[in-house]
Amino acid sequence: METVGHYFFEFFMVFLAVFLGFLAENLRERLVEKQQERVYIKNMLEDLSTDNILYHKYTENNKIVFELIETLVQLIKSPERKQHITKLAFTARMILPQFKQLVPTERTYEQMKSSGTLRLISNQEVANGISYYYYSVTELKKYNESIMMWATNYGNQMGKIFDGELLLKIIKEKKEIPADAAALLTEEPIALNELINGAQYVYGALMLGETIGNERSIAAQQLIELIKKEYRLGV
Repeated sequence: METVGHYFFEFFMVFLAVFLGFLAENLRERLVEKQQERVYIKNMLEDLSTDNILYHKYTENNKIVFELIETLVQLIKSPERKQHITKLAFTARMILPQFKQLVPTERTYEQMKSSGTLRLISNQEVANGISYYYYSVTELKKYNESIMMWATNYGNQMGKIFDGELLLKIIKEKKEIPADAAALLTEEPIALNELINGAQYVYGALMLGETIGNERSIAAQQLIELIKKEYRLGV
């Protein structure tokens, strides 16, 4: 009987050691996951802050493009446009390299999604906010496809109106290149109107992108504030 009790005691001690080891390992894994979660959250805060800067820069850059397009229309519509070929060609050519696409920073989100670590976000409200924000930016990808289509169309129309060699010199030197009336290949009203039409579509697409960007900027700031509050991050 004493032997049976001894074996039972040893079995119990082994079982207890294994059980405690399991608890310790489970606790260790949870602590590691908590540390990983905090690292990912801080990285996501950096991405969201970067996005806010990007949205602001996009709006500021659009002002330059809008001014170029408005100047282009004004010069083309002017009865003295042949006297302003140098400025007209420069303005027309600089619209495309000046505009930017709106591409949010998805570095941390894509890393977590591909590795399956989005599950580490333990706060449900934050998890929902992250999913909503990054799902909504998919709209920007559709916008980018549209803006590239209109930009390509505008570039094709520009090539029908201005001397290609002059356009090349402008983009290489990023300045006005003296030109005479011969650099304007046509003054045919329909061709000129097609160029203006192409430019106004670029203008409209940029305005749409700016509207989307402003909405995403608000969403990004709200998500930043939520994360800081729920994870007690002061910076």
